Amino acid sequence: MATLSGSTLPAGAATGATALYGEAMTTTRSWSVHYISSGSDSKVSMLTSGDAGPASGTQEVLVGQGTTADRASLVVIGGITYMNGDARALIDLTGLSALQAAATAGKWIQFATDNQVFSQVVAGVRSTDVAQELALKGPYRLGSPRRLDGYEVDPVLGTQHFPGLKTQRSVLYVRANGLHVPVEEDTLNAQGNPNGVEHTVFSHWGEMVRPLAPQATATIGAVSTA
Repeated sequence: MATLSGSTLPAGAATGATALYGEAMTTTRSWSVHYISSGSDSKVSMLTSGDAGPASGTQEVLVGQGTTADRASLVVIGGITYMNGDARALIDLTGLSALQAAATAGKWIQFATDNQVFSQVVAGVRSTDVAQELALKGPYRLGSPRRLDGYEVDPVLGTQHFPGLKTQRSVLYVRANGLHVPVEEDTLNAQGNPNGVEHTVFSHWGEMVRPLAPQATATIGAVSTA
């Protein structure tokens, strides 16, 4: 048996695609992990990396390329989220005016993590958010076992939906032995090959995620530290 943040999970207990997928999702929501995700949505490239824990996390975001790119750093510590971004990212992600964005670009701002206005900013930072990001829709089926990133993995096949795109066939590679944690995830074309819409690699399961709070220079919306 292995204990993850207070939850006891049986190692190697999954049988079948649905059970394996369920255990992988439970572990993801309960534990901590490092991830790197890249892809292209509606011809816009995206790159995110971070360290996710159940209550806290950090993330680096790059959307687009060159002078039109949005760049931002995020830190979530419980009920407070901190963001440091360029002007474009502040406008696109938080809805600040051009004047407000220019004044706060490159500085840390803070807002309530549960503020629905900024839900797209927080998405993907904590463990539960990562689980939502990698979630597949069924019916699920198992692919052929293989070795990936040094691990024996079982592919779980399903689908994902991305705004503005048709439903994507996807595969979640899960460790076959020990705790059933995700190793990689890919969206697939009709031939079953990665199509570049999304590619995510997971590593450092169980790492300590305790970011320090940066000094914010501005607050957006109501924030309570109680």
